[in-house]
Amino acid sequence: MSALVFIIVVSASLFQAWWNFYLKKIKADKSAFLLMSWLFFGVVATPITIYFMDKPFQLSWLPFILATGFAQGIYLVLLCWAYTVADISLIYPMARGASIGFTTLILYFMGVHELSPTGATGIIGVVLGSLCLASVEFKNPKSRVGILLAFLLGSIITSYTVIDTFGSKEIPIFFYVTVMNIAAPIFALPFLWKGRKKDLIHVWRDYKWHGFAVAFAGSFSYVIVMLAYQQAPAPYILALREISIVFAALLGVKFLKEPVYPRKIFGIALILAGIVLIKMA
Repeated sequence: MSALVFIIVVSASLFQAWWNFYLKKIKADKSAFLLMSWLFFGVVATPITIYFMDKPFQLSWLPFILATGFAQGIYLVLLCWAYTVADISLIYPMARGASIGFTTLILYFMGVHELSPTGATGIIGVVLGSLCLASVEFKNPKSRVGILLAFLLGSIITSYTVIDTFGSKEIPIFFYVTVMNIAAPIFALPFLWKGRKKDLIHVWRDYKWHGFAVAFAGSFSYVIVMLAYQQAPAPYILALREISIVFAALLGVKFLKEPVYPRKIFGIALILAGIVLIKMA
């Protein structure tokens, strides 16, 4: 992997870590916050990206937009459920770690990418490190359901990652990322409106600009990731992006006074070692 791609993806992961850290400490309902954040940012940003597009909209883009919107809408709904039964410190690293493994296997068997032994070992290190970080929460009585939901979320992340790997080659990336901020909430809203109407209204009234900043950070990070898909194998980029888990864990320890367990230190070490190997691949 080139040094430039490595540095850019790691830098973008800081934005990813920041919005996940913010989500962890926010008092509002997390799923309502994400849905309204994505929707508000998408409605504002999509017309701007359309204005600056260098080619007109093509119908061939629609299947990618609808497919990724549907998958990410399901992701929002499942996330809503997952956060009612388990903590984000379990759900997020386990879901992301599982998605790296699933995506790597699918793209490998599809013949999309060839991975070197060094790179494959690095991916394994990141996956194991992510699962190790999540294991800190296994003592919670609700963790079994949380683990199941995290793996289900990982499969959904895999589905839209595979879709976006191909979509990023067809569609102007800035437009693609901003319009998916509209598509995903539209698919999720009917499922969340009935049970979380008050939460959605509360978020819109009191947190919409906070949400806009969070959605901007997440979208900026994802734009860079999708650009990187064109420069290096997607499993490498996806695994490298998960250094955000390390950043988020360190922020949690520093500012939220989260305890430091040996397994957390070991998980961080595994992720960092995996990232070094991916850089060498």
